[in-house]
Formats: sequence, C-alpha cells, structure tokens
Amino acid sequence: MRATAVVAAALLGVLPTAAAPAASADPPSDDDVAAAHAAVDAAHLDVAGAQHRLDAIRGELAQAEVVVQTAAEDYAEAREGVRVAREAADDAAARADRARQAQAEARSALADAYRTTARAGDPSPLAVVAGAHDVDGVVAGGAAQRAVDRKNARAVTAQADVRATAENADARWDAARTELAEAKEQARTAFEAAQDAAATLTARTAAAEDERDRLYARLAQLRSTSVELEREREQARQEQAERARERAAREAVVAQPTPGDASGGPAADAGEPADDRATADDRATAPADAPREPRDEARERPAAEPDPAPAPDPEPTREPRPDPRPEPPPVSGVEQGAAAQGREAVAWARSKIGIAYQWGGTGNPGYDCSGLTSGAWNAAGVWITRTSRSQYLSVGKVSYDQLRPGDLIFYANDTSDPSSIRHVAIYSGNGMMVEAPRPGIAVRETPVRWDDAMPSAGRP
Repeated sequence: MRATAVVAAALLGVLPTAAAPAASADPPSDDDVAAAHAAVDAAHLDVAGAQHRLDAIRGELAQAEVVVQTAAEDYAEAREGVRVAREAADDAAARADRARQAQAEARSALADAYRTTARAGDPSPLAVVAGAHDVDGVVAGGAAQRAVDRKNARAVTAQADVRATAENADARWDAARTELAEAKEQARTAFEAAQDAAATLTARTAAAEDERDRLYARLAQLRSTSVELEREREQARQEQAERARERAAREAVVAQPTPGDASGGPAADAGEPADDRATADDRATAPADAPREPRDEARERPAAEPDPAPAPDPEPTREPRPDPRPEPPPVSGVEQGAAAQGREAVAWARSKIGIAYQWGGTGNPGYDCSGLTSGAWNAAGVWITRTSRSQYLSVGKVSYDQLRPGDLIFYANDTSDPSSIRHVAIYSGNGMMVEAPRPGIAVRETPVRWDDAMPSAGRP
C-alpha cells in the first residue's frame, strides 16, 4: 500500500525531495504503477462526474424556470380572457336591460291602444254610419277609426319586435355569463398550474443548493482545495460556458432574416440605423457580447413568496464594448418622436426596478413580464396589448441589428410558433434589458439573453 502511494505521488509530481535518499527501497512493481495510474484516473473521472452533475443541475433549474414563465404567461392570458368576457357580459347585460325596458314601454303602448278602442265603443262601420249626422260625419268617423286601427297595428308590431329583441338580448346575456364563467375557471386552473410550477422550482432550487454544496465539498476533497475556491471555480466555468452558449445563440438569431409584421404592420426598414437616432448615448450594441455580472446563486434563489393574488372570481468577465458606430443620417421628426417614446418607455420601466413580481400583475402592486412592457409603452403614450403573445403579433418587427431602446424582446419555447411565447422584456440600450422575470426575482435590468429569443424584436 505504501508503494502505491509513493508511485501515485511520483506520478502527480508531488513526491517530496526528502524521499530521494531512500534509494535502497524496492522499486515499485508493475502492479503498483498500474494501481497508481488507476487511482489518478479515478480522481479525474470523479471530478468530471461532479462537474457534469453540476451542469445537469443548472440545466434542470433552467428548464424549471421555463415551465414557470410559461405557466405565468398562460395565467396572464387567461386573466385577459376573463377581462374580455366580463366586458362582453356587462355589455350584454346592459343590452338586455334596455330591451326589457323597451318591451315594457311597448306593452304599455299596446294597452293604451286597447283602452282607446274600448272607449270608442262599437268600432264597426255600421256604428260609424249610424252615429253620423251627415256625410262629412261618416267620413270623419271612418278616418278616426282607421287611425285607431293603425295605432293598434303599430302597437302590436312594436310589441312583437321589442319582445323578440328582448329574448335575443336575454339569450346573449346567458351566453355571455356562461363564457365568463368558463373564462374564470380557465384562469383559476392556469393560476393553480402556475403556483404548482413555482412551488416545484422553489423545492428543486433548495435541493439543488444542497446537492451543489456536497459536490463542491467533493471537488475540494479531490483537489485538496477549499469549498469556497471550488464554488468560485465552478461558477466561473459555468459562466464561461454560458457566455459561449449565448454567443452562439446571438449569432444564430441575428443571422435570421426579419419577417414582416404578422399583423400587417410595417417591418423595419432594412436601411434604418440600429440605434435611437436622437442621441448617441443610447446606441444599441446587440451584436456585441453583452457584459455579464458575476452570478450570485444565493441572490437568484427564489425568495419566499407572499400569498399570490387570487385567481379572478365573480364578485464574471466583461467583454469590451465595440467601437461606436458612425453618426446616422438625419431622420424625420416622426422617427425621432418614436425613438423618444421608446426612451420614455425605458425610463418608466427602470423606475419599477426592485418591485416584486406578481402573477398577472399590472402594477397593483407588482408586475408580470407583459404587464411591465405594456405599462411602459402605455406610459409613453402608445397603447399595446396586455399579453406577450398578443404583443408579438401586434407590434412591428425589427431585426436585432436595428435594436433601439424601447424595443421588445420575446422568448418562446418554440421560436417558430408565436403561441409558445412565454416571456417579454424591454430593451434598454447597451446590450441590456429590463424585465419582470419570474416569481422570486424582482423587476431588474440585466444583459440581453439570446437563447430562445424570437427571430425578430418588436417595435410598438
């Protein structure tokens, strides 16, 4: 056993010089050398296995975050469905009320007509003639009778019309109430799914933290270092791998052609400068690798969430910045105005940094991702829809080399399918964006992520 240790130490280059005089010791056998090699190889394999598991943990948590974001956007969409259904139900109820009021008025008019007829006595032609003193009286009496008959006919027709209208309005009101109830149930189901996804992520994150600590300790033991050193080393290794993935993802996204506006709106002009052309400071640097802050795993661990809003119910290394681009040519006042609105939207979004994420939130008190972006542009005087999926379909499309502050960046589970969009952020310039990421992480400004980004950005 001692021979094996000596051989292993020699192989690792750490044999102490004091051992040199022991030349009379028996040389290690072939078996000793083989065992020493095996021990070294096993240690290397153990290190690789620990690193592989750390990478797997990171991937598992990233996928769990995707599930949470997807569930959150499903809930936001379901809440929007409730809002639309409620508006439709309110409109149908108002129509039904007006129809019933009209029906009551028609009924009253018909009753008045019948009372008028009854007061006139026998309406027969013989009675008209017999009661007349002369021919003029007959004519006048006949005209009066015809007027009464016309009034009665109009009253009967009007009463039938308003009754049909009231019945139709009542049917629409019933249908609207049914649709509203279904929308509420869908929102409730989506909310429960979102809560479950968030709870799963919280539990998996806690378990991952414990497993990471054990793996860091194992690496420290294998390498004869400290746990803290291994933690820093692994974080640096993973951040380097993440930068490489992001660089590849950015290159893939930027290389794609920009589609036209899916809603029929204008696509970005291919010759349009990539920046906010009103000021040089806000120039976009999307094609360059965005600077990244060292990752603090403890900071990103989901915090204990307050009771969520109930579902609706009835009542480390920084990359150098590229050289600045040349000044763009003069632009129109309309373009300058749009760029200024983008900067205004960004300023509003930045003012919300630090506010907690809220399921389906639009600022009372927190925000979800699309609640933040819609609020930002609404504050800049431009109305955009409420959910990230509808926002992508309704805004103009721009390529990523044309990004300027205020543009929207969308993320999807399948970037060829807008219905799978799960997240949206607002570009703030210099390779950064403002977002409400998910439960447990407040509104923040962070480097643009390129993985899972849609083929083009959006410009309201």
